Amino acid sequence: MSERPSAEGYRAATDSVHIPDWHVLRLFNQYRLLVLLVLGSVYFLSENQLTLGTRNGGLFIAALVGYVIATLVFVLTIHLRKPTVNTQFFLQNYIDILLISVLMYASGGIQSGLGPLLLINLALFSQVSSARHAFLFAAIGSLVVLVEELLSNIIIGTYASDFEATAVLGALLFAIAWVMTVPVRRAMNRQLVNASHSRVGLNVEQIAQLNEEIIRELDSGVVVIDKAGNVQLINDTARGLLAAEFMPMPFHLRQLCEELLNNVNASELSPNREIRPFTVESTGQSVLPQFIPLSQSGMLIKLDDHTHILQQFQQLKLASLGRMSASMAHEIRNPLGAISHAVQLIEESPGLAANDANLLQIAKRHTQRINRIIEDVLQLSNRQQVRTSVVSVDTLLSDFAQRFCSEHNLSADKLTVRTEPCSAIVDPGHLDQILWNLCTNAQLHNDSDNVVIDIHCWQSERAATVIEIVDNGKGISDMERANLFEPFYSTHHAGTGLGLFIIRELCELNKAHIECLPSESGARFRITLAHAQDMAA
Repeated sequence: MSERPSAEGYRAATDSVHIPDWHVLRLFNQYRLLVLLVLGSVYFLSENQLTLGTRNGGLFIAALVGYVIATLVFVLTIHLRKPTVNTQFFLQNYIDILLISVLMYASGGIQSGLGPLLLINLALFSQVSSARHAFLFAAIGSLVVLVEELLSNIIIGTYASDFEATAVLGALLFAIAWVMTVPVRRAMNRQLVNASHSRVGLNVEQIAQLNEEIIRELDSGVVVIDKAGNVQLINDTARGLLAAEFMPMPFHLRQLCEELLNNVNASELSPNREIRPFTVESTGQSVLPQFIPLSQSGMLIKLDDHTHILQQFQQLKLASLGRMSASMAHEIRNPLGAISHAVQLIEESPGLAANDANLLQIAKRHTQRINRIIEDVLQLSNRQQVRTSVVSVDTLLSDFAQRFCSEHNLSADKLTVRTEPCSAIVDPGHLDQILWNLCTNAQLHNDSDNVVIDIHCWQSERAATVIEIVDNGKGISDMERANLFEPFYSTHHAGTGLGLFIIRELCELNKAHIECLPSESGARFRITLAHAQDMAA
């Protein structure tokens, strides 16, 4: 059942809407300038106008110039906000009535057609004033127009005045004052009260509970701190990202995360600095912060899982790559097969010269390279389902070393394996491919006859199996390491730029982690395989 608004609420709504302020005064003054611009343009630029200033041109110009000066003075007083808003509001309306009446007299009186300016001014005035003030100014306007017509009758003659039109204008002034302050305002207040009732469907406590629930369920972490750095609000996502699930409130941001506090201080010193992710020491979690200053000298800190953001970005790149690979298989592989077949037929020709044979070998080698690029792209876009199992990693590494040395004609000292009994949950085919690509890269980027590859496997403190592949080659610079796992990034003229990218994707499929570590000599890759808890997560 709807509830009728009380008389106090009705009056409060009325008072809260119809009060003049500085913004209203500024709008009124802009309207006044526009009217004066139109009147001045018509009077000075139109040669055939027969209304403005026809009775007394000098008086019209003087009144118009005085009106412009008064309006410019109002611009200054509104800017300075002196005197008070109410004083300026009533003073401006008094001057409007007086000067518009003078302009009317100089232009022929009530017959000049300038009377509607008084109606418009009164309608605007009534919107931000009480009913009694609106009727007061309607009476003042009617009286001033009547005096203007009496002066015309006395000074000029009876033919210069029109008291019937004056009475009509006065009646219209009172009608406008009543319409704008009683029925129109009553309708506006009714809408305001109805809107206020519709907005109070939820009380303050319910809104607070709803806000808390929304913040708690956000995918992003939210931390609110005050000016002193004390945490006022933190949701469950932020606690999980910062490893503070069981930390009781209240606490300082330094207790929550020292690195986050350093980022907050840096953002306050340089608000336009580039936002960079930081790593939580206790969990190794990469977190991307965003700092939003609040109105009450506090700060809202928004935290996102940077690893998850990068994964989403990579998924978009993979989706584009998948669409491209389907076109590549049809548009490139078929003509490439025809070229390769033609090269083979020419090689079988009995009268082939030695120079031509060398050129054919170059063509054959490059067609094989193009085919390898296509196979890498297709392998990346059509990844098979992961078939994980508990794998004896030490046994797999020993078998891999023997097979790799056999297929590449390497001696046993070129690829050594140091391992302890370790096991992990991984797809053995994927792990074999990862090791194969890493060892092949070590030979490709170095002298394959002199490079020595060492594979070391052990179990970490967290019961995770770790594999390190280290070579004694020329190594990898810091700049190259930053982009090493990006697709189509290669440091070798014969590389496709997809090998290490595929390795990283295979690691992510198996919930493993690969990284390239700095090394004094050669390249050093570390693979951390997942254990049972990671696979269940």
